[in-house]
Amino acid sequence: MIFGQKFSTGGKIFTTLIMLFMLSSSVYAKKVTFAFTGTTLKEDLKTYLLWQKYLEKNSHFDIGIKFARTYAEVISSIKDEKTDIAYVCSSTYMILRDKKNARLLAIPIINGKDKYYSYVIALKKSKYKSLLDFKGKIYAFTDPGSNSGAIAPTYFLLKKGYKVNTFFRNLVYTYDHGESIKAVIDGFVDGASVDSLVYAQYIKKHPSAAKKLRIVQKLGPFTISPIVIRYNINKKEFKKLQDLFLNMNKTKIGKEILNHLNIERFIKPSNQEYTKIYQMQKYIKEHK
Repeated sequence: MIFGQKFSTGGKIFTTLIMLFMLSSSVYAKKVTFAFTGTTLKEDLKTYLLWQKYLEKNSHFDIGIKFARTYAEVISSIKDEKTDIAYVCSSTYMILRDKKNARLLAIPIINGKDKYYSYVIALKKSKYKSLLDFKGKIYAFTDPGSNSGAIAPTYFLLKKGYKVNTFFRNLVYTYDHGESIKAVIDGFVDGASVDSLVYAQYIKKHPSAAKKLRIVQKLGPFTISPIVIRYNINKKEFKKLQDLFLNMNKTKIGKEILNHLNIERFIKPSNQEYTKIYQMQKYIKEHK
């Protein structure tokens, strides 16, 4: 009985120590969910998993990643506090900012700039010269909330006196820039509006596609798609998470990840101007 009592006491102490360790670990490794939208290529999954591990290894956070099927989904996820940071379209950021759901965390720099375009693309053998030439054709947008993949071309057509629901013979939403590019290559659609940065990434991965595709028109430039963070994250955690992105280009693995994604580095938000996108969103709402 004495041995049993000693064993029981020792067991309780051991159990208590394990529970304390687990509790301290859960506090130490706070869960942070990082979401991606259609601004990224699905084929880069391995790179995003490596990014997750990099952020985790270089911080005290337990980093989880998720891929939102739509831009609206990531907006809801941040609003409901199921997502903490996200790589979003610039138009998505405007909605999150206006609703005070998220703010800027880091700005990617690509080719020395914080800008991108909406590309109108078609097969190289086609004779289209502008978006206006796709009247009565089958066309692909990515997501209704995408600036380059829907808002910019919709705004352009509205300013020319056309509405997208009657301009095209059939308008297809692919919900992914990579899928829009493939749809053009495979001949499922006559043309598509895509993110210039995703297009460049796709061509880098599929050099043969450059021989099949042509950029018919460029709309923009627009301020680049940012990394955003949930608005009510405390200052200390905000700083730690921001530093993770800002220091990526200073490490070997960080540089490798950025190179895979065609990103040079991340910088602090400063004077980036998103007003142009906000004005387009407003104009579209008023002239539907």
